[in-house]
Formats: sequence, C-alpha cells, structure tokens
Amino acid sequence: MTVKEIILSAATVLGIEEEVQAYVNGESTDGQKTELLLHCFNIVENELALDYLPLYAEDEMISETGAIEFSRLAKPVVRILRVTDEWGNSVKFKLFPDYVKTQAGKVKITYTYTPDKKNVDGVSDYVLQASVRLFTYGVAAEYATASCLFEDAAVWDKKYKEAIAAAYHAKPCERMRSRRWA
Repeated sequence: MTVKEIILSAATVLGIEEEVQAYVNGESTDGQKTELLLHCFNIVENELALDYLPLYAEDEMISETGAIEFSRLAKPVVRILRVTDEWGNSVKFKLFPDYVKTQAGKVKITYTYTPDKKNVDGVSDYVLQASVRLFTYGVAAEYATASCLFEDAAVWDKKYKEAIAAAYHAKPCERMRSRRWA
C-alpha cells in the first residue's frame, strides 16, 4: 500500500480531497495540508510499529568476536527476539546498549524495528497486518488533532482504535470438524 493512497483516502474522509489531489498531481503549489497529512502518516506508522503491530525483520550476520553492532542491521532495532546459528538452532545472546553479544560465526538475528520516514511517493512497511482503512482512520485522527478539531479527532481516534483491535485480534479461520456417523 502506498503512502499516496493512504493520504488521499484520509483527505477524502476529512473533506480536503480536492486540495490534496491538486498538490499531489502537481496542479497546485500549496502543499501545507498534504505535508501535514504526510507527517501524520509517519506518526501513525511509527505508533503502530512500536505499540500495536510490530514489524519483524531477519538479518544474517557474520562476526569473528560474536559482537554485532545494531548499526550493522538493515533496520533500526527496537527489540531482539531471537538469535539462531546457521542451522536454525537457538543461540544465547546478551544485549548491550550498542550491540548484541552472541557466539562467533554466522548467525541469524530476528528483531522488531521502526519504519523509516516516508515521503508521498513511498510505500508503507505494512503489507498484511494493517489496512488502508486502519491508516486512514489514524491519519484522520492525527490531522484533526493537529488542526484543533478535537470533536472530530475523538471520533476518528475511536474508529482507529477499533480498527487496531480488529487487526490485532484477527485470527485465521478455523475449520469445523467433519461429523462422522456410525
């Protein structure tokens, strides 16, 4: 899902679609509302990653000493979940402020991360966990709060929290067991 898609969806529910659409298409130079929507998108994506629906990454690293600096990992680390050796066996690890200490050699580190800031032409890091609707509600709530529309913000925030709860508690369909008659 693209950032532009989410911003235009939020602009539609907020009633500012024409102004945002004109700026995104290059027909207008007034991008103040679009920039605010983009800022709100980045806030919502970061909030989702830190508080509700973590983003996961895995990196394979090689270290002679077993010390792997967080800066060497592909994404900004929030929490190390697991470290495994090259055969998939769990390996003990210890966290330090700037690095993780584990066994020497090749290891795979599984961790959660925060997304990078996006621009209008960017793509969200969420593929399956979050929907355009969820982001639309979150961006609309942030935009309304920033614009001092507190009653509207409360309505959009309620919808946003409900969408998060639905995404957070979504489970795969369960099959009904077939009946066997004797």
